[in-house]
Amino acid sequence: MFTNPRRHKHFKRKFAVYILSLGAIAVSLFFLNVFFVSKRPLFISPVVKTNEDKTHIEKLLKDNKILFSKVTISDYCYLIDIQNNGQVRLVQNKDINQQIASLQRMLIQLTIEGKPFKSIDFRFSEPIIVF
Repeated sequence: MFTNPRRHKHFKRKFAVYILSLGAIAVSLFFLNVFFVSKRPLFISPVVKTNEDKTHIEKLLKDNKILFSKVTISDYCYLIDIQNNGQVRLVQNKDINQQIASLQRMLIQLTIEGKPFKSIDFRFSEPIIVF
């Protein structure tokens, strides 16, 4: 029942050193991952870059000769109103250049066929066209 206080104190010291060592290893692994392994940015800005993103999308659309009337930014999407047609939803986390190239091909094909559309949605693996 009675323990040696000196032995108890020695156990506390060993336990504290053990916990501190584990903490130091965990912190080291975290920073190793953040600075050297991870390709993500270290900090996410709370300020939305809507004007920069919007002007970039508008420039890409103009460069690809896609006529549009308005570009708005919604939750992880760009909403583009196509002139004399419907609305297009592009996703921010996919390659925007590829989405715009696909949109350009679709618009050319739909124009040739004379089919107006209500919306084209790029959020899924295959674009969805609603007529």
